[in-house]
Amino acid sequence: MPQVFRALALIYPAANARWGTRVLRRKSARVMTRPERDAIHDILARIPAAIREWSEGNAEMAPLDIVAVRRPLASLTHVGGGRWWAGPRDCRQELRELTADGQYDSVFVLWPSDGKVDHCGWGCTIGPTPDAGGAGFSSIPSDHWGTLATDPDPEQGYVHEWLHQVEGLYRSLGVGEDELPGLHDAHLSSCRDAAVAPFGQPYNVHHDGGARTWRPWYRDWMTGQVRRPDGKGCFGLTPERWALRGRDRRS
Repeated sequence: MPQVFRALALIYPAANARWGTRVLRRKSARVMTRPERDAIHDILARIPAAIREWSEGNAEMAPLDIVAVRRPLASLTHVGGGRWWAGPRDCRQELRELTADGQYDSVFVLWPSDGKVDHCGWGCTIGPTPDAGGAGFSSIPSDHWGTLATDPDPEQGYVHEWLHQVEGLYRSLGVGEDELPGLHDAHLSSCRDAAVAPFGQPYNVHHDGGARTWRPWYRDWMTGQVRRPDGKGCFGLTPERWALRGRDRRS
């Protein structure tokens, strides 16, 4: 049986977000365009099928509830190093209303940036947190939307952030890096036959060599088919490791 993750996507179509120090207070203000909103909705709709396929049935995202937030995003939170994100504190009004009873395992937040804020990354994620009703939390600025049309797997960035939620969950259940590699350890290679992607190459070499997709890496990470650094055996989220979550699932 697949591990089922119930997900919520909060889309803030507008931002008028305070950020900066008290001395240098600024605002990030922008409204999503209609094509941008459509692109984001289209990609969100692809995530459940990608998770089901790439995990080879080990995991499923159902349902994925998408909510367009009526108020603008009003603030951003500093995460250190001069970088900012739309964190749980900035979305607490919606999180309090929608996740209070713990019905979600994953939360995504999409918001429009004006391009003047240093983000904490393409997307930023924390594992399960009480601030999101016990769900993992990912925050993604929607500025990248124009690149989605030429991305061979446009949902891969969203899957990546969700996998960071999964990584945080299983680390909390005691699954160490000797059993599950870090999600950024894509210099490793596959246990699969060299006739299938990444064709005997390290995943990052396959990606950078023109494939432009991390699908083989995420697939092997979610199925326990990553070759160990010493070449002796495979590791990753085998069905047995996925099942460890059963001891900690909310009813």
